[in-house]
Amino acid sequence: MKSIITILKYLLVLMLLCTRITYAQHSLQTVKLVQYVLDQFTPGTVKMKSGETSNQNLNYNTITNEMVFEENGKIAAIAKPENVDTVYISDRKFIPLNNKFYEVLANGSIILLEEFTASVSEPGTSIGYGSTTESSATSSYQSLIRDGGAYALKLPDGFKIIPNQAFFILKDGKLEKIGNERQLAKFFPDKKDAIKDWVKKNNTTFSKRDDVIALIKQIE
Repeated sequence: MKSIITILKYLLVLMLLCTRITYAQHSLQTVKLVQYVLDQFTPGTVKMKSGETSNQNLNYNTITNEMVFEENGKIAAIAKPENVDTVYISDRKFIPLNNKFYEVLANGSIILLEEFTASVSEPGTSIGYGSTTESSATSSYQSLIRDGGAYALKLPDGFKIIPNQAFFILKDGKLEKIGNERQLAKFFPDKKDAIKDWVKKNNTTFSKRDDVIALIKQIE
């Protein structure tokens, strides 16, 4: 009887997790996953707010901003991130906010999060000087989503991914972007001088993950 209940609970968790599904037609080990945060799907744990947990091979899709998992050659996205408490992948931790997942980089007196996104382009969308039209970019994104290409391990020929990242402080339940020294000092005015000194001495670059983590740990 207990085994039946355990199986039913597992199936319930899977139902909560699953949304769009696509077939993985290439080896997870040989294809470079350009639209995912991790180089390959990695064992991890999804902890629901209900307390239920599920162990899956996980990754984060930067095109769709979804946490996805692979099982038996299929890739599916978590349907309702608002029901998820935390996702653990190896030694990395992700939390859902505003229908996206953010990686937790520091979780002391200052909570530092990283957002992963990506821009999509395809042949014919360029208008010169490295720019693309908004309608073309939107069309590229929509076609990838519609055809399931955004979830495939290998993108359709011609599509290119430009990865982006941004760093945020989670303060009073709100995300506050920190893209430069001024933005960070605004949220911690009493540490303005310490921030300025550290940035100057260490040549801090706010687009570099390790630089931002070191700065936050310094001013905690």
